Amino acid sequence: MRRYSPLFKKPTRVIAIDFGSSQIRTLLGEQTKDGSYSIIGYGTSQSDGAISKGVIQDMEAARHKLREALEMAHQKTTQISPKLIAIGVNTPSAETCTKEGVLKLKNEEITEEHLYEVLEIAQKEINESGRELLTSISSYEFYIDNLGVQQPLGMKANQLKIRVHITLVPRAIIENLRSCIESELYSSYSMIYHFIYNPIATALGSLTPEDMELGTLIIDMGKTTTNLTLLGEHKLIYASTFDFGNIIMSRDLSNVFKVTFEEADKLVYDYGISEELIKKETMINLSPNNSSFSYSSPTKNEVKDKPIFLQSTLEGFNRNISRIDLEGVIYARAQEMILTLKEEIEKKNFKNLFLRGIVLSGGGAKIKNMDMLIGRIFNSPIRIARPQGFPNIPQPINDPVFATVAGILRHGFVQYNSIQRGYAFQNKKVINQLWNSLSSPFKTIFSKTKRD
Repeated sequence: MRRYSPLFKKPTRVIAIDFGSSQIRTLLGEQTKDGSYSIIGYGTSQSDGAISKGVIQDMEAARHKLREALEMAHQKTTQISPKLIAIGVNTPSAETCTKEGVLKLKNEEITEEHLYEVLEIAQKEINESGRELLTSISSYEFYIDNLGVQQPLGMKANQLKIRVHITLVPRAIIENLRSCIESELYSSYSMIYHFIYNPIATALGSLTPEDMELGTLIIDMGKTTTNLTLLGEHKLIYASTFDFGNIIMSRDLSNVFKVTFEEADKLVYDYGISEELIKKETMINLSPNNSSFSYSSPTKNEVKDKPIFLQSTLEGFNRNISRIDLEGVIYARAQEMILTLKEEIEKKNFKNLFLRGIVLSGGGAKIKNMDMLIGRIFNSPIRIARPQGFPNIPQPINDPVFATVAGILRHGFVQYNSIQRGYAFQNKKVINQLWNSLSSPFKTIFSKTKRD
């Protein structure tokens, strides 16, 4: 829980929304006049195909599902207009990059104008055609005369440097998410919209200060996508979205055993990944593209083979299958996904940068022994994510699938407080910025002071 000096005469509310392929999740947070904040409401709604890989597939259905989640979040509280809507963005089509800007000074005191200039330098060569620029709280590194600082305003220096992690997202995704939200919240609300890339939000919602300092890898396994995020020394090192998720295990089961997707998905979560297979297999160092990648079943006397009756098998196909065969399919696909992630980490030379180990979030964290398999393949300690940063977290949301939306909410509070302090930049073509008391929403009409 963070505290700020008294700024408000009455409680301020922020809404966080995570548009997942499995569920739309919302959190309602409140900040009191003494600066403390907490979660006062939460809501979920099954996406049912309205969202896939971060993209709205059916606008009317998405609006209906969002309405359900918002109504649930407000069930036990009065309707007070939110001041800011924080929205997570998650798509494999996101592009990330790190840019640097350097501004020469003459032992001058750093002002907002200097920050404008150095940010413009950092982003001047980025092609924004058809894309939105997103940054967030963990995306900035400031240096004065090559000395790292958190907040350079008011300091004297001969040189101001910034390194910023930028996410480029197709503009159509942002515009349609905003349209969906605006249709379900009163247009008379004086709301600020701010978007954050989900891999960063998951880190904000699941890591402790020690995790961020010593280095932690976050694996967020969703229904249709998987995110990787690496933080260390309180800096964002890497963030990316992969075009695969838990659904590929269900699809494999559906294909092999001729059952519906619904039953296949249930089988994945009912049986999970075999501990015996994890202990037996020795292919940890194999690449998923290696020609020798294969699955070999243990013998029947190594794993108790219990027959499983399938409810939805197509006519003419076997309704009774062995547990060994079922677990073999789930294991092989899960291993392939995790080896792909490991290969990416090794390719980037990141394998020695997460001293605090791995944090697993999302629906994948609820699959039996998924954490064990990841820990074995990465040869790293691993734990299941839980939302961090709020007091008295309601038990139903003390769950790995809520880590991302908790981070979106934390981001929203810091964003709003930054704007209240008058540090929101205006009428400048710079990236959306946020670092401690620096911020810029997509709409600039909310800044306290108007600039030319």
